[in-house]
Amino acid sequence: MSVVVGLALFLFAARSWASEDAAVHDAVQQIMSEDYPGSLGPAKRKLQDQLATCIKKGCSAGVKGEVYVAMGMVASQLGQVDEAKQAFKSAQQADPSAKLPSSGVTPAIKAQWEEATGKNAPAAAAGGDDGEEPAATGGVAAAIKLIQEALKADQEGRLEECIEKDRAALKIEEMPRTRLHLASCESRNGKLVDALKDAQKALEIGIAKKDAGVMKVARTRVKELLERIPHVTFVPPPGVADLSVKFDDRPVPTEALTKKFSVDPGRHVVVAEGTVNGFPATFNEEYDIKEKELLTVRITLKPPANDYITPGQIKCMLAAKSQEDVQKCLPQNRKNIVIRIAGDLSGYGDTNSVAVYTPGINASVVSPTAGWNVGANFIVDAVSAASPDIVSTASPPFEEYRYGGGITGGYKPGLYGVQGSGLVSSSPDYVSYTAGLRLTADLFDKLVTPTIGYAYSIDRIGRGTNPPNYLDTFNPLKGTLHTHELEAGVTFVMSPTAILLVGGTAQFERGDQSQPYRYIPMFDADLVAPFVPNGATVDLVNRTRLPIRPLEQLPTERDRFAVGARFNKRLNNATLRLEQRFYIDTWGLKATSTDARHMVDLSRHLRVWPHLRLHAQTGVNFFQLAYSALLDPGGGVVLPLYRTGDRELAPLITATAGGGVRIALSEPEGDVKYGIVIVGDVMYTRYLKALYVTTRTAVYGSVGFDVEF
Repeated sequence: MSVVVGLALFLFAARSWASEDAAVHDAVQQIMSEDYPGSLGPAKRKLQDQLATCIKKGCSAGVKGEVYVAMGMVASQLGQVDEAKQAFKSAQQADPSAKLPSSGVTPAIKAQWEEATGKNAPAAAAGGDDGEEPAATGGVAAAIKLIQEALKADQEGRLEECIEKDRAALKIEEMPRTRLHLASCESRNGKLVDALKDAQKALEIGIAKKDAGVMKVARTRVKELLERIPHVTFVPPPGVADLSVKFDDRPVPTEALTKKFSVDPGRHVVVAEGTVNGFPATFNEEYDIKEKELLTVRITLKPPANDYITPGQIKCMLAAKSQEDVQKCLPQNRKNIVIRIAGDLSGYGDTNSVAVYTPGINASVVSPTAGWNVGANFIVDAVSAASPDIVSTASPPFEEYRYGGGITGGYKPGLYGVQGSGLVSSSPDYVSYTAGLRLTADLFDKLVTPTIGYAYSIDRIGRGTNPPNYLDTFNPLKGTLHTHELEAGVTFVMSPTAILLVGGTAQFERGDQSQPYRYIPMFDADLVAPFVPNGATVDLVNRTRLPIRPLEQLPTERDRFAVGARFNKRLNNATLRLEQRFYIDTWGLKATSTDARHMVDLSRHLRVWPHLRLHAQTGVNFFQLAYSALLDPGGGVVLPLYRTGDRELAPLITATAGGGVRIALSEPEGDVKYGIVIVGDVMYTRYLKALYVTTRTAVYGSVGFDVEF
């Protein structure tokens, strides 16, 4: 009976032993195919776990020897020579027939195996046709020594020496695993481009020799490096025929500047040379490029100081933010003056029978080198209207003209500047005068530009027939409006391609600004006013209103406050401009406006842009759809203190869509530049509470011409 029990226990143990052998063998094969040689640390830990399993549960001599051989190969790749030899000795002690595998064996591993066991590596392992690396004979012995030195340098953190030794070994003998180790040292040393080249070459060799281990590790390494490598591209200055560009002293072909080049992370220097307006000019900038970054280098050539360039011109060029600004600073045929003249004709029409035609002209003279500028403008508004407001008062359609003109002037010789302006406009029964002053400063290497300004306006409002000269005294004078406006803002240069402007205004108005000819219909407070519908027609209003029709009366004080931001971003050949504004005043009106333009340079001569805008507002706190009045038997009338028929003070929403195009009719770098600008917009307004109309559709367009010389 005891013999039977013993035999059963033996068979059970043998069966369990065989099962454990198979599990450990499969685990070792998986580790050596997936982790070796790319993840040596994890491979070593996993093999130690398998060895512990063998010792605890028992493995056959052959499997235990296989574990020791794998541990020796990993230790050798880690540069732990003594540990590798000891593992090989343990493999021989566990299984005298243990041997190295037919693949994945480096010359260093073969040499350490022979020294530890006193046996030559199998002949199959010395061949080269199956992806193995050659035996340690002849010049290969020197390569093995170099590889060992590279592994030791890697372990001690001397990456430059690791790269040097691996490259020297590869000159003697091409070994894909050595090239993968070289790529690893290069990657950790910041030489991502070289690392990618070596990883790709190792992959090519692995594919050619059908080495699955090399192929797997190389593919992973290539994918990782492709994701990490930064790139650089260049934006050349316009009109420079002899441009030459060097990146870290390496020439960049002019025809390939706009391509994306792979570069290593770190500090790099871009140097460019060329001729601008007959003067030799240079560009020299240093950049710190991060991993995965795409750096766009905008080359702005600036001439060095010489006898032909004045200190003022040098200051101007230092402040320049584009190649065009630099060119304006340079002598232009010995003239340091830039003159710009522009004219345009704009028109407006809407579904309320209002039409406006506005011709205008403006001119400026600028000295970029001396820092001063002067300018002037003049416009004429020809207004024709037959709106429902006019029809409702039985008034005939009218036509009138408004004339406006202004002058500006400023001086900014360096980091600080001042700009002044004056404006006068005149129309029948209305004359306005405005004067303003603005101060600016360039701070923190011109990355921050604060601005502060003040303006004062006086508007003289009349009622009656004007004298022939609109600027003379009114007959009679209805009232005077005084306006004080404060503004403050800051411009931030966020990057070479992004600018952010934030600011706010505060405006204080004192005086009666009621329209002198706007009559307000009145309704019975109980019987009619509550039932007047939005958009009530002229006929309905005239049938139901009271016989009185008083003039408009607005509050004589109004304080306005607004904050806003504008963001400009250059995107390759386009510029995105976004604007947001919030508004509130003491009349209770609140508003928000959002505006977007995307200006695309289709060529050096053609720029187009779509335009979208959305505006929404509440009404003023005294606005009513239908005002009511009380009539007493004695003939007296009780009117609302404040009353208006201005739909622009009512709650409304306006959506605008359109765009524009600018056509340059000359070369951008020419001495004389001129072009045409065409703009068109369609505006749709929805009035949420107003008489006569509930919607308005308007069209605005302009055609302009400008010349600069």
